[in-house]
Amino acid sequence: MKKANEIINDPIKATLFGKFYEKIVSRWLEEREGFTSCGGKPRIYWKHVKYAKGNSKSVSKLNDILEKYKNEKQFCTPDGFMEKDGKYYVWEAKNWPLWKEGKKPLEQLRDLLWSMPLILATKVVYRAQEKTIDGILFSWWSKPDDVESLESLLNEIKNLIAPSTFEIFYTADILEDCIENQYRWYLDIVKEEKARIDELFRDLQGDS
Repeated sequence: MKKANEIINDPIKATLFGKFYEKIVSRWLEEREGFTSCGGKPRIYWKHVKYAKGNSKSVSKLNDILEKYKNEKQFCTPDGFMEKDGKYYVWEAKNWPLWKEGKKPLEQLRDLLWSMPLILATKVVYRAQEKTIDGILFSWWSKPDDVESLESLLNEIKNLIAPSTFEIFYTADILEDCIENQYRWYLDIVKEEKARIDELFRDLQGDS
């Protein structure tokens, strides 16, 4: 079985996968982690988000970006809204298997998280109702190799937003789990997307 990085190994494949990977991750979170997708997307209104406490460079950067958003934007729309055991969670997904920005994997992840003030959110508006959220679910392509530094980064984030929780899920690991276990729901998603892609190339060849 190929590893995820061997499968998503060029820009065309990465772009195509990027069009439907959220379906796979969302369903995996339901089937394997016990979350329920509420359907649709919530809104986080920046005026409701409080500044982070702390004097570190990272916190200052996060607060600067939050202030900019408060002045220039009304809200953001995360990728999903989920429920588990009566608690609500915002889900945000980033999938950049080939776009490294000239950075090492851990550096790229760190820079992204510390420029993402939605992690500070404690409530959302969902279908015209205000909902308190209990945590953030975050999807990233793959786990950086520097495990010790990664754990340090994640602990910083968790301590910053407590009592809200922060969980990270790696799309590459999820993909490999799906391929290995051949979940029916996963195969159905792949079959559906393959049919759409096959139709495109048949049309491009003039075979339709």
